[in-house]
Amino acid sequence: MLALQIIIGAVGIVSGAVILVFALAQAWLAFRYTRAKAQGHASQVEPAPWSGKLPTVLLQLPIYNERYVVERLLRCMAQMDYPKDKLTIQLLDDSNDETTAIAARVIAELTKQGIHIEHVRRPDRKGFKAGALDYGLKLDNSEFIAIFDADFLPHPDFVKRVVAYFADSNVGMVQTRWEHLNADYSLITRMMAFAIDNHFSVEHGGRQASDSFINFNGTGGMWRRKTIEDAGGWKSDTLTEDLDLSFRSQIKGWKFIFAESITTPSELPVQMSAVRSQQFRWTKGAAETGRKTLNNLWNSNAAFSTKIVGSFHMLNSFIFLFLLCFGLSAAALPFLGLADFASVATILNTLIGLTMVATVFTFYTSQRSGDFGWTGKSPLNLLYTTITFMAMATGLCIHLTRAVLQGLIGQATPFVRTPKLNIMSNEGEIKTKQAYNIRRVPIVVFLETALAIMFVGLIILGLTYEHHAIAFTGVYAFYAIGFSVVSLLSWREASHA
Repeated sequence: MLALQIIIGAVGIVSGAVILVFALAQAWLAFRYTRAKAQGHASQVEPAPWSGKLPTVLLQLPIYNERYVVERLLRCMAQMDYPKDKLTIQLLDDSNDETTAIAARVIAELTKQGIHIEHVRRPDRKGFKAGALDYGLKLDNSEFIAIFDADFLPHPDFVKRVVAYFADSNVGMVQTRWEHLNADYSLITRMMAFAIDNHFSVEHGGRQASDSFINFNGTGGMWRRKTIEDAGGWKSDTLTEDLDLSFRSQIKGWKFIFAESITTPSELPVQMSAVRSQQFRWTKGAAETGRKTLNNLWNSNAAFSTKIVGSFHMLNSFIFLFLLCFGLSAAALPFLGLADFASVATILNTLIGLTMVATVFTFYTSQRSGDFGWTGKSPLNLLYTTITFMAMATGLCIHLTRAVLQGLIGQATPFVRTPKLNIMSNEGEIKTKQAYNIRRVPIVVFLETALAIMFVGLIILGLTYEHHAIAFTGVYAFYAIGFSVVSLLSWREASHA
């Protein structure tokens, strides 16, 4: 019994310490970002327009079964303000539904207007998105390649503004900031926008300000063809082909730029099942990329600080594993009869309290320095939103721990697309778009529901009886809210399918 007490206590303390370290790493990026903004860092200055003969640009649009958004996507690209003889639009269509027919109709119409659009169909989906991008790249010889997912609607001046950064021959990729078409649609979209805004301010901006590696986000950015080729091209051995190629390119010495002043509107997922699949892919892909690339990073000529920041970048998905371990340890400790329970409880509560402070600082910096108006400017509103987001992220920790472990051991899984439904404001619209609704509740939702009930029970036990569980009431409440929200949203979605 003593050994079990020591093990669970140690797991809780180590997990809490690791979570705090990751939170402090984010807070450090927030500090670097806000200081760079205040000092007018060079990264904040947009370059002058390209002088001389404009280069050729390819717009790659990888899609798979996007019948609700493909027409909107194509018509948006046709509005791009760039010489027609210098611009090629390439629809990389792997669809097996009516998307292909819709696309063919729209392309025929736009072609008559003088828009150069190629409708590319592969014999199979080998390599998924990475395979499609690689396949299309071999059909064209443009100097620069911009990539957009089906739910992105770049502004007409996107190409002219972004290509200007490539006047510096060392620049290999430019990533623009995502903005959101439907951030206020629901709790899900508000929380997703909140997290993405932090990524496109604190994380990208902080890394850039500290001269560390940033990454292409799979869409809303432009590449120099030579960079892709020099780094070995697109690879499909991870679910985040964008992160993988980004690190391979920067290890080779190419410079990446986060163009914060250039925004690219996009649609956020409105379904919990879509959030699950998207977050699973991003989390597992980051773990796969870390497993594949971390050693190469440390053997490279990059600065020591760049290696540290890059390591946190690739390993940040592991926080979900430690969140799960921390919660389960806190749930078990009051029942083990630990002699020094009070000391262990104090340590765990202190660790999680400091983590909360660091995280609130990070998101406050993101919203203030990133100038995102959708959240509102009230400090209480921001605090509420931050805590709600943290609780929901915690509620997904079982689902995403599985993603981390699969990525760590190299278990292959297919690339699951994120459904795009072209839903902006009317919640009733989703009922008419049943094709992507889940038909059954995933097993993980049952586990999340069970843990929600367990943590609620622990709160009642601690508050009702003289029990050690009262020491972790705050922790239990946090996990209870997180697991309750994500499981209830999933049950609600399944009931409407």
